[in-house]
Amino acid sequence: MKAMKPYLKLLLILPVLFAVTACEKVSNTAKNIQSDWIGLDRKIEIYSCYTGKVLKTYKGSVRLNPDDKIGGATSFLVDGKKLHTNMCYVVTEIGIKEELSVESTP
Repeated sequence: MKAMKPYLKLLLILPVLFAVTACEKVSNTAKNIQSDWIGLDRKIEIYSCYTGKVLKTYKGSVRLNPDDKIGGATSFLVDGKKLHTNMCYVVTEIGIKEELSVESTP
C-alpha cells in the first residue's frame, strides 16, 4: 500500500476543520433566530442606575426589540407584553450555569 501524499492528507483534514468551526456558527445562528422569532427563556433584572438595587425582575419568554430604541431606552417583549425601560438592566438566559468569578489582586 502506498503512503498518502501530504497534500492529500491536507485535503482530508480541511473539510473536518471547516465542519467543526461551522457547527459553532450554525448553532449561534440558530440561537439568534430562536431569540428573534420565538424568544428565549430569560430573566431580566432592572436596577437603579444610582444605587445598584434591583427594582424589578421579569422571567419568561423574552425577545429583545432593538428597533424600538428611543433616546437610550430599550424595549423587550416579555411573554408577548412590551417592556420599555431606560434603567440599567441585566438579561440572563435561564438554564445557563453561573460560575463564581474570582478577581485577582496584584
